[in-house]
Amino acid sequence: MKFKRFLSVAGSALLLMAVAANGTPAGASKLQELEKKKEEIQSEKASIHTEMEEANQKINEIKSRQAEVTDDLQSLDQSIQATESKIKQQEGKIAEKKSEIEKLKKEIAELEKRIEKRDRLLKERARTVQATGGTISYLEVLLGSKSFTDFIDRLSAVSTILEADKSIIEEQKRDNEALKKNKKKVENELAQVEKLKKELEAQKANLASQRAKMDRLLAELEKKKVTLEGFYVDLKEKQQILAEQEVAIKKAMEAEKKRLEELKRQQQNRGNDGNVASSPSQNGGSGFIWPANGRLTSGFGPRDGSFHYGIDIANAEGTPVYAAADGQTFSVVNGCPDASVNRSCGGRFGNRVFITHVIDGKVFTTIYAHLSQVFVSNGQYVRKGQQIGTIGNTGDSYGSHLHFEVHPGGYDGRHTADNPLKFLP
Repeated sequence: MKFKRFLSVAGSALLLMAVAANGTPAGASKLQELEKKKEEIQSEKASIHTEMEEANQKINEIKSRQAEVTDDLQSLDQSIQATESKIKQQEGKIAEKKSEIEKLKKEIAELEKRIEKRDRLLKERARTVQATGGTISYLEVLLGSKSFTDFIDRLSAVSTILEADKSIIEEQKRDNEALKKNKKKVENELAQVEKLKKELEAQKANLASQRAKMDRLLAELEKKKVTLEGFYVDLKEKQQILAEQEVAIKKAMEAEKKRLEELKRQQQNRGNDGNVASSPSQNGGSGFIWPANGRLTSGFGPRDGSFHYGIDIANAEGTPVYAAADGQTFSVVNGCPDASVNRSCGGRFGNRVFITHVIDGKVFTTIYAHLSQVFVSNGQYVRKGQQIGTIGNTGDSYGSHLHFEVHPGGYDGRHTADNPLKFLP
């Protein structure tokens, strides 16, 4: 809205300049109007300056926040690296545990074999005892001794057998308990390993989620910064245009003062007889002429899903471009490189010239874009047919041509454009 307002101010100011140049009566009133417009432009410049400061402050705040997020990301990356290192360590421990489990399985298998072997031995012993009458057989062995010495030997042998059986039974019991204990140990260790693995995987997933959120936040901040920087550039361009308009108004005021002084001098010299001629008008001629020779390659209206606000006249680079009517230049841009180097230069117009005209009491603004060379400067008064530049391929252009727009009532944004063919002969 502020852009439209300052352009409206600029258009009104140029209209006043044109009227002042025509030498109409009430020159003092014209000076007052010019002074009023100058003050409005100064006020608008101050407002834009405030907006620029606010935009710049927001940009700096975003940059500061970006630095904070970047630091957080670095810290998060360090945590991720530390966690990954722990995961690798735990994976090593998991491998060790699995190796231990395999070893325990082998030991259990060996233990089961020993138990099975003892079971067979005990069963065989039991069958032998049963076949000879059990414990009575041991008594018969003792009673069958031939001497006391033989009795002692037989008693020792029987005791040894009984002790061996007892030892086998106790060892069998211990091995069974060890088997159960080892199985429980293996199961517990396996459960701990699996639990630890799940915890590490969850931790890694959480860190990855945080990293993704940080990345999205950083991308959003960058998007906001780019938008604000573009807004700041637009404000700067508006400020420049306003400054150019202010200079033009001051020149118009000086010219009007000189004209009034000249009228006053003539009145004094002629005795104030009322027959004093006004200063000659600077509006030499009415209507528009074609701004360049060439082939019309694109008209005004919808084009490729967008809208084309002017006409395109194609011709070789360096073909002369002329002012379509008398007027005052403003928002002149020069120095843009070829489109292949920079398509955004000059607000995508590339090298350009804006001219405001007053024709039959009506204000028009014409735009000449994508120029290769510009031969005029801001605030310069040009005549119809005067060469102002040459056709080129700068800005958002795809081939050597002149983009030409006409804005009845003055330029107030692209939407004020009308079909140039309505005004060209």
